[in-house]
Amino acid sequence: MKETYETGLHGEAAAKEYLVREKKMVFLEQRYRSKAGEIDLILLDGNTVVFCEVKTRNTGSRGNGLSAVNRAKQTRITKAAVIYLMQKKWMNRTVRFDIIEVYEEEILHIPNAFQPYGRFYH
Repeated sequence: MKETYETGLHGEAAAKEYLVREKKMVFLEQRYRSKAGEIDLILLDGNTVVFCEVKTRNTGSRGNGLSAVNRAKQTRITKAAVIYLMQKKWMNRTVRFDIIEVYEEEILHIPNAFQPYGRFYH
């Protein structure tokens, strides 16, 4: 378990560095937690709030980590994003959901990887 956790931290750090340095995004938060779930990275890309899920893989083939972000995971990320936006009073901001896979020092960045769906308010 510790090895998986450390691998995840390494991947998040690499993804954060890539997004800030290469994509010129502004870092806001890492490992944001709410009652709905966790968001690995939150950044600003211009005026767009970017919620980024990071998948780090040491084994398997490139792209396998992306399939781990299934519909249930997307729903948890989206609900956590709504809570974050409400806390910041940013409900009118443009948002985007990205996925980054870190695999053997390679970074695969999928901007706008999924769109929220369903109802998030009761």
